[in-house]
Amino acid sequence: EGKTTLLSQLSLDLCLQGCRTLWGSFEVQNAKLVAKMMQQQQRQSLRGCSPDEFDAAADEFAQLPMWFLKYFGSTKVEHVLDAMEYAAHAHDVQHVVLDNLQFMTFGMGGDDKFAMIDTCLAKVRQFATDHNVHVSLVMHPRKEEPGKEIHMGSVYGSGKATQDSDNVIIIQHVGKLRYLDIQKNRFDGTRGKVPFVFDSHTLR
Repeated sequence: EGKTTLLSQLSLDLCLQGCRTLWGSFEVQNAKLVAKMMQQQQRQSLRGCSPDEFDAAADEFAQLPMWFLKYFGSTKVEHVLDAMEYAAHAHDVQHVVLDNLQFMTFGMGGDDKFAMIDTCLAKVRQFATDHNVHVSLVMHPRKEEPGKEIHMGSVYGSGKATQDSDNVIIIQHVGKLRYLDIQKNRFDGTRGKVPFVFDSHTLR
């Protein structure tokens, strides 16, 4: 819960600092995602605003170096990678957000889900390395007992996802407490937990 909203805010904040970003949202349609981002950028709800206010907010959002994949729902990973490669060359994209991995295992064939996930991860990892692009990839955890923390072993798959990743950030919900749990940080090494609250008015 909250993965798309959190990544939306983080990618928006990076984009405002000039980080050229490509979004692949397979679970939330682009129109809804953009509406969320516009509200986050304006730090207020746009419901009930005047047409002029909405146009001003839309114009401000359109100035950001951000692009969106047109794919929605189950999509072959090869199609996604082709679009990512084009964006890397044509727009010099530095950050790609893919939400989420499960939608990209479509059409890979075979009955071994872990093998399909590993193949998909290997292709995404290779793209990131070849093009020097940071990829933020959403993955769902396995079901854990209520009230218990999620750990790296909870990430769905064979373990390749956490092994190949430079960073692993988990959204923890323990009782009423919510926090970001940085469980892996390959280059800096700093790990820790950052409590956060959600403001439904700004969606931040």
